[in-house]
Amino acid sequence: MGEDGLAVYERVVTHDDFDGVASAALVGYFLELDRFVFAGPGDIIQARVPVRKEDIVCDLPYPLICGMWFDHHAANIEDVVLRGIDPGGIPGLRSEEPSCARVIVNYFGLDFEIDEEIESLAASADRIDSFAYESVEDWRAERPESLIDAAIKLKAGSTPAERRNFLRQLTFWLMDEPLEETAGRSQVKNRASLFRAEEEEMLKLIGQHFGYLDPEKKIVLLDFSGCDHRVKIVKNLVQLLDPDAHSILEVNCLFDRQIKTTDLSFSMNLTINGMRQAVLHDLGEIMRELNIGSGHRGAASGTVRAKSKAEMLRARERTLQVILEKWRKQGA
Repeated sequence: MGEDGLAVYERVVTHDDFDGVASAALVGYFLELDRFVFAGPGDIIQARVPVRKEDIVCDLPYPLICGMWFDHHAANIEDVVLRGIDPGGIPGLRSEEPSCARVIVNYFGLDFEIDEEIESLAASADRIDSFAYESVEDWRAERPESLIDAAIKLKAGSTPAERRNFLRQLTFWLMDEPLEETAGRSQVKNRASLFRAEEEEMLKLIGQHFGYLDPEKKIVLLDFSGCDHRVKIVKNLVQLLDPDAHSILEVNCLFDRQIKTTDLSFSMNLTINGMRQAVLHDLGEIMRELNIGSGHRGAASGTVRAKSKAEMLRARERTLQVILEKWRKQGA
């Protein structure tokens, strides 16, 4: 606490994606903060990134302690309840909005004026984080936020430290200028261009592992569990190959410090076409019923542990079969 009894905040700890950067920019703008730390959900869950009571956490699971917490993931809120913590007693705001940026605008909008630039940033985060597009063409249309999102997603050609520095600079730009100006900066455009080249390589890899879980060809299956290296793709690129599919299911073996394990990860999301049928399906519920993970209606993930390769192969087939059964049951 400060001398006047008010809380003192020093840093924003946020997700290292578009919604996380937008959230950091909004919190930094409203509270005049200039220190930002970028992390993934696993970094918080495994306490690889220390979080203090002076920190504001955005778009990430709740840590052991923090000053304020903003989030929009139902699974993260549910996890806090299971830990015996009342979410209503944590400073900040949690609600199931399309993006964490929208949660933050709703919170600070009670005391601050929300101008056109702030609303534009929140609307962009809504669209990207909830994948709210009318068609594949709409998704691939070049918008300011799509350029920024591509620049954020670029992994190759820079060290982790260089990427964090870029995210930090990006946050400052979004705090101080309209989305269009940030998207027009040469550093953003160069990184976005490099990421589009990465996408072409991802499409080739997707084509090599492309299949279907069901005879009706509603669920595209990308099974990378046989790969000896960690595979990183943008699953939604599948829609360029099959825009009629309803869902994409990706299977990977987990790696521990670059060493392949026999544990499996299952990641599933609805496509643009599938979102139109979303009233029938809840992917988060499928993962919860399997007791392997969680998520929300349009995207979910889970982990299956195995002690041997033979057990892993059996677990993979069993899990795929049950996912298909529950998908069909929901759609009946």
